[in-house]
Amino acid sequence: MLQNCLFPLTRPVRLSGKTRRTIVLAAPLLVVLCLGFSQNAHADYKAGYLAYKAGNFRNAQQEWQDAASTDPRAAYALGLLYYRGKLGGEDYENAAKWFSIAARANHPNALYYMGLLYLNGWGVNYDQFKATDFLKRAFIANGKNADAAFLLGEQYMHGRGAMQNYVDAAHYYLKAAQEGLPAGQYMIGAMYERGWGVDPDLAEAYYWLRLSALKPINTPPGTELEADPGKAIAQLEQKLRPEEIRHVEDRLGTAIR
Repeated sequence: MLQNCLFPLTRPVRLSGKTRRTIVLAAPLLVVLCLGFSQNAHADYKAGYLAYKAGNFRNAQQEWQDAASTDPRAAYALGLLYYRGKLGGEDYENAAKWFSIAARANHPNALYYMGLLYLNGWGVNYDQFKATDFLKRAFIANGKNADAAFLLGEQYMHGRGAMQNYVDAAHYYLKAAQEGLPAGQYMIGAMYERGWGVDPDLAEAYYWLRLSALKPINTPPGTELEADPGKAIAQLEQKLRPEEIRHVEDRLGTAIR
């Protein structure tokens, strides 16, 4: 907003001395006005957030709509309102509309949700390539987004929206695993067990599978994973030496502290 307000002053124009002085004197006033508009945009977002926390979803909707054109957070928040059905049932088309506006400003979570919508064909045309693109952008914008990393692993694992590539799949599964996502931990454990995209390493597989078994294995909306870490762990224990198992136990003790 501030940049847009000041832009006319940057155009090279030949002016008389009197006119030039008038513009110079007026510039501070324009800066104040622009800063005021910027502050109002942030205030609208905050008002919407407070309304949302209080359960006043219609008020939140109005506040965020007023701010959405200048504040990507407000556009993203509107997307969530529609995505979560807070305005009377899930509305993926409107969710996609507002998420896309925030995504144009590179809002990390809006990029992720756009990927999720394209992945499932919710509110947009089903498009695995666009899903992969948005998920990559989301992960680049926020390298701690474990769900985005897991879904990218799935895309490369199954060749959806990308050429099938076990090396890339393992890379993203590992990223998700390192961020504590049990589904990512299970999959990277399976990759190490089979030697898909990584050098086979049964002890490393055992470590990640043991971690995955500590919490429920959930996946992002619209996706499924058939996982039985207990069975895989039992099979690996028959193949590992006692000292290898003890070493994994030590690693686990450190990891879960």
